[in-house]
Amino acid sequence: MIDTHAHLFWNDFEKDLPEVLQRAKDAGVSRVITVALDRETGQRCLEIADAHSDMVAATMGVHPSEASNVTEDDLLWIEAQAGDPRIIAIGEIGLDYYRGETNQSEQETLLERTLELARQLALPAIIHHRKAGKRTLEIVRQSGVSCGVFHCFSEGIEFAREVLNLGFHISFTGNITYKKSSLPEVVAFIPLERLMLETDAPFMAPAPHRGKRCEPAMVREIAEKIAEIKNVNFNTVARVTTETAIELFSL
Repeated sequence: MIDTHAHLFWNDFEKDLPEVLQRAKDAGVSRVITVALDRETGQRCLEIADAHSDMVAATMGVHPSEASNVTEDDLLWIEAQAGDPRIIAIGEIGLDYYRGETNQSEQETLLERTLELARQLALPAIIHHRKAGKRTLEIVRQSGVSCGVFHCFSEGIEFAREVLNLGFHISFTGNITYKKSSLPEVVAFIPLERLMLETDAPFMAPAPHRGKRCEPAMVREIAEKIAEIKNVNFNTVARVTTETAIELFSL
């Protein structure tokens, strides 16, 4: 299995990252993609990928929550680093209107610029779209980028259909295991070969770990839930999602 979206630079992992990665291996995880949020975390992603090159790959990007903080110098640095062969994707990028943010225009400008970077480098884009799905999709469509993943998916079936038609894949976190979640019906709709696994660690731990630190080993429980929803063998989910991630991210 491949955990296609984790934040291994988070302080939660500072003291025990080697043990975290060993637990992931023991759970059947062969690779973890550590996803950047800004310049500082992009540098940390590279350092972690270098230190654990047998298991960890890195991305470069700017999370929409940083749209008002990122400087031109930061963006130029990120754009320069993104050409490094160690970088396998541009992300995490996107829009986040969850709290009715007043910097929506800044977020959109940032997304357009980072999507152009993904297009120029022919790298997949990792898309964040919290409470901004429609506008995110519009900007992605206009960018001409048709390779990547809408991560931590939280929209409905019709939105999923649009994402798939655009050529993107979809990944879910531990939120599909929550008791009152409506996402299992969306999981059932999406073809298995268009799904990938992710934890978004240290966030979104699956049940019964909800409220605790999430870590890459828990991707197994997300795969088990997908297998249950789709009524297929767990090994089939593990194999197909791994093949998809290897192809998308050129791992």
